[in-house]
Amino acid sequence: MIRITGVSKKIKKHDVLSNISLNIEGIYGLVGPNGAGKTTLMKILSSLISMNSGKVEIDGEDYTKGKYVKQNKLIGYLPQDFMIYPNITVEEALDHIAILQGIMDKLKRKSTIHKVIKEVNLRGHENKKMIELSGGMRKRVGIAQLLMGDPKILIFDEPTAGLDIEERIRFRNLLRNLGSERTVIISSHIVEDIEFLSTKIGVLKNGKVVFEGSPNELKAHAKGYVWECHVTQDNLGSIMSEKEVVQIMEEEEDISVRFFSVEGDAKAKQVSPRLVDGYLSVVRDVKR
Repeated sequence: MIRITGVSKKIKKHDVLSNISLNIEGIYGLVGPNGAGKTTLMKILSSLISMNSGKVEIDGEDYTKGKYVKQNKLIGYLPQDFMIYPNITVEEALDHIAILQGIMDKLKRKSTIHKVIKEVNLRGHENKKMIELSGGMRKRVGIAQLLMGDPKILIFDEPTAGLDIEERIRFRNLLRNLGSERTVIISSHIVEDIEFLSTKIGVLKNGKVVFEGSPNELKAHAKGYVWECHVTQDNLGSIMSEKEVVQIMEEEEDISVRFFSVEGDAKAKQVSPRLVDGYLSVVRDVKR
């Protein structure tokens, strides 16, 4: 359990974070629009930047030291863009990082590297140069170097940014496996990234917490605001210009369109909300 209490951060007199309080556990999804303060909060938790005020506790112990979270081996942080030593192989890169982490025994390093490569599904790619890897594979190398330190908390900032659909699915499955034994924080502005992963969700907007709870509780915020209708291809353009469409599905004879609307529509039927619908209602401060 990570308990964040009253964390605030100013940058050039601008309130990037304002009195943030969250209780983080399990696989935790931190979502919000671009500029909501997610990355700033992740960097504070990872001891990379200071905060102006607040406290961070981990399993009941205060980890706040002055304006920083104490540096420790409990937390591993993977930024959005990870690249290291582009012209050396995966194994060489991990070996170098292991030495920097203090693993000086050669046999222990080899064993540790073999273990983490297996855990992130990179077997068979050990001799590829970093620059030859896909975006998803580079991120997996990033996770591997975190796992060598055996952190109990893993923080990922926009982990699926820039990945194609296939790599995104693989990466989601990897994050789910990692979350079985660790606390995992996934920061993203893409709600679908955390829809099937998170056991708890926090939503930030303009540096403030606007929601924290379970996925079902977030969905409930949109109850009564999600509608579905069936249109032809000829009519699709007009409904997209008139409604806030959240999903389009082609069916045998027509097109199914889901849209978000507070006022509703006489020609459409109400349907059960998904996570993205709840997110929209919270971010737009729809009053129930």
